[in-house]
Amino acid sequence: MQFSGIALELARISAALGLEVHLRMPAEDALEGLDPVSARWAAGVLSRVHGMVEGGALLAPEAMRARFGGQWAEAWSDGGVGDRDRPAFGYEAYALGRRDHALLYAMQLGFASHFSGCRKVLDVGCGTGVFLEVLSRNGITATGVERNDVSARFAQCMGHQVVQADAIEYLEANPASCDGVYCSHFIEHLPIEAAERLIRAVSAALVPGGVAVFVFPDPESIRSQLLGFWRDPEHVRFYHPELVSTLAEIHGLALEFDSQLESGREVVPFAMKMPPRPVARAPGLWARVLRRLGIAPFSLLEAERMRADAMDEVLKQLWSVNQTWAWDDNAVLRFRKRAALI
Repeated sequence: MQFSGIALELARISAALGLEVHLRMPAEDALEGLDPVSARWAAGVLSRVHGMVEGGALLAPEAMRARFGGQWAEAWSDGGVGDRDRPAFGYEAYALGRRDHALLYAMQLGFASHFSGCRKVLDVGCGTGVFLEVLSRNGITATGVERNDVSARFAQCMGHQVVQADAIEYLEANPASCDGVYCSHFIEHLPIEAAERLIRAVSAALVPGGVAVFVFPDPESIRSQLLGFWRDPEHVRFYHPELVSTLAEIHGLALEFDSQLESGREVVPFAMKMPPRPVARAPGLWARVLRRLGIAPFSLLEAERMRADAMDEVLKQLWSVNQTWAWDDNAVLRFRKRAALI
């Protein structure tokens, strides 16, 4: 047997949903020669399956460990079966069924640079582990914390370290435990009291000089307001970057980067101000003679120039308004934990 991406993905989703998963025992050399990412994914899936089948018989975990051993010894486990009485709709239905993971991965690729040099990053509300995958592929060690059990298992099936717990409570229980915190699309799930508690907990979890990156829907984005925000069943409210920055400043986090300020966006009125309609001078005798001869008089050329200038002004206004549709859907803020006062 050779592992394929489709087979692993099917097993990963099934295991994440709590279904009992059995795989046919692969050949002894099936896991050899895999690139690091494929090896991690394979080990992640194998750590969550309920069992392996060989020759029609279900092998015990001990037999599986004995068969592979070495680097795979810690990957094998009983897997476990999920709660069959879970509600028909949970957040995992949105996380796994309504989002494009490849698109989310591509959208977050650039955020890894914010954590360059970090040794221990915590992804708060890591979901299905998209950014953990980004960090891993950039050689940055990271752990995720996620409340939803299905999303957490899915990330674990990709070989990531994920703690299933309430994110804020986990932060509060682990002060000065990391030098990087990534908090993406989490704060908009909270009312203002919980949002301040989150920011305070993030600051406490960071060592002095540590980095915190917050990513959330930009309330100044028309597309976010009209097209995206209310698709998530748990969104509570928009947060403006200025409000988040103020709360962060209070709790010892200094702003280093604000995507709104870096974009150079210009706020313009949405109402169009039409320029005055150009009025050409009445043609004189020589203008009428030239027109009869098929020659454009100066007054006619002047009127055309005035009309062109008016149209150019309208297009400039339309372009400025149109640019507001191009503003990024997300606001990105990077903070640095201030050193403790002596």
